[in-house]
Formats: sequence, structure tokens, C-alpha cells
Amino acid sequence: MNLPQHIALTCAASAVMIPFLRWWELLLFAIGSILIDVDHYIVYIQRRKNFNVRGMFQYFAVLDQIHQTVPYAGLFIFHLFDFFLLVGIVCFFHPFLFPLLAGMLFHFTADLIELTRKGRPFIRPYLLIEHLVRRRSIGYPYY
Repeated sequence: MNLPQHIALTCAASAVMIPFLRWWELLLFAIGSILIDVDHYIVYIQRRKNFNVRGMFQYFAVLDQIHQTVPYAGLFIFHLFDFFLLVGIVCFFHPFLFPLLAGMLFHFTADLIELTRKGRPFIRPYLLIEHLVRRRSIGYPYY
């Protein structure tokens, strides 16, 4: 999913939760749901050696178009189960952060549904150890 789609989906989900959550909980949910994609920017900087945000959006638009030919997109650190577990542990000690984790999981679920719809649910790793194995594939990184 692209940024406008994630923002629209997050706004819709937040609107549904208005009767049940306080404003700051909704804000944390939205932050978790949108800022999880910062890892895309990290991947872009690592691969292209460029800090241009607009260039990052163009890069991933092209990558999305050639999705079927790319067997493995690489490590998106904030989309890993390992990272969710780490945030969950932090939430155990600071329960007010649970809406942040909920937003991240909401985003991840939306991504997973979209990738499955495209027939590419395994283009990203789900665990860090999976990345450490898959990064050894021939030609990685692909673009």
C-alpha cells in the first residue's frame, strides 16, 4: 500500500474507534500505523545513498510495478515480528503505549492483506533470522 492509502485506512479505523478511545490514544494509534513505514526510507537511503524523500516514493513505486520479478524486497525492520515483540515488551512496562502497538499491527495486517492479494506474501521477511538467510540469495538486493 502507498502512503495515501495507509493514511485513508488509518483515518477510517481511527474514526470507528473515536467512541472507545481518548484523543491521545487515537493519536498513538495513528502514529504507529503511519510511522511504521519509516523503514522504507531507511531501505531507500541504504540502497540509493540518497536522502530525497520524493525519490523514495518514486523508488518504491517502481519496485511495486516490478513486484512480480523481485523475489525478495529486503529487510523492513519495523515490519518484523521481532520488532513487534520488542514494542510489546515495552508496552508491558508502559501500558499507555498499547495503542501505538495496535496501530503498527493494524498497518502490518493491511500490508499483509495487500501483499497476499498481489500473490506476494513472502516478498518481505517476518523474522530477522529469515532475512539473514534470504539476503544471501543471488542478486540481492534486486533493485
